[in-house]
Parts: sequence; structure tokens; C-alpha cells
Amino acid sequence: MIFKNIVLILFLFVSSKPLSMQIINHSNPDKNIFNYKWEFVGDEVMGGKSVGQFNFNSNEGELFYRLKGNVSTENKGGFIQFRSKIEINDPSLKGIKFKVRGNGEKYFVHVRTPFTFLPWQYYFYSFYTQNEWTEIKFLISDFKKSHKLQPSEVLSTKIKSIAFVAYGQDFSAELDIKDLEFF
Repeated sequence: MIFKNIVLILFLFVSSKPLSMQIINHSNPDKNIFNYKWEFVGDEVMGGKSVGQFNFNSNEGELFYRLKGNVSTENKGGFIQFRSKIEINDPSLKGIKFKVRGNGEKYFVHVRTPFTFLPWQYYFYSFYTQNEWTEIKFLISDFKKSHKLQPSEVLSTKIKSIAFVAYGQDFSAELDIKDLEFF
């Protein structure tokens, strides 16, 4: 009897922990589940010439975000992105997954922590898109740092923002994202 109770308690403890945390808020797509606004940011904030837009789309019941525009490295620019602040309080969340489609170009996920206070400091993960929806899934430990003075390790509970970025070369960007979650 004691063994059964211990097993039941362990089962309830393990099963009560969240296996994932959905970030996109489909009932209010302008904000994420933490009530922070998703926003478009382009390199014009630093004098760049890239142009773009970000919006929420619904197509045949499918809900997704779209980043679209032209990335230009002219005038030391070279990015467009959409981003939001986030708050992860569960240290058991070790990875990120989402579905993506696009125009075959290389894109990035950027996260920032309290240790990335300068604009050129972030952690990044790169991926390529296809015409059909594809799942991207990776561990937080797969992020690479953008600057040598940043700590090498990223903890989920230290991530303060997430961004999807078209970056680094002259190209036309079209990136769709849905089902973003931490697992």
C-alpha cells in the first residue's frame, strides 16, 4: 500500500509539471501570453535602409505571424525582425519549437538576457525555411553568443525577449511563424 501511494505521488508530481509553454496568444495576437506586445523593429533605428512589416494572419483557419520585407546592408544596416519580451519561470523548459515556412532563406531566433544589455549582444540560432510548414526544434543550449564577453550558457529563466530575424545580407524576406512554444 505504501509503495502504491509513493508511485501515485511521484506520478502526480511528474505529470503536474508543464511539458511545454505556448508563447503565442491566439485570442489576442498583438500580445504574447505574458501580455507583452509583439513589435516590428528594423535597422532604421541605427540608420539602416531595410524596410519591412510584421502582421498576424489567418488563412483557412491557420493562424500565424508573418515578417516580410527587404533586408539591405546599405549604410551599415542589415536586419528586420519581430520581437517580444517574455518571462520564463520554469527552469525545466530546455528547448524551443515552432513551425515555420518561408522563401528558402536563412533566418534567426535571437534571445536576450540580463547579460546582453548592448544592442549587438544576443544569443542566436539559425535555420532555413521551405515553402511548406516545417517544425524547428532545438535546445536552449544550442544558442550561440554574439559577443565574446557574454556568458556561454543560457538558462530559460534568464531569457527576457525573443525575436525572429531576417539578417546579414541583401535579400527579400518572407517568414511565417506559428505554434511557438518552450518545451
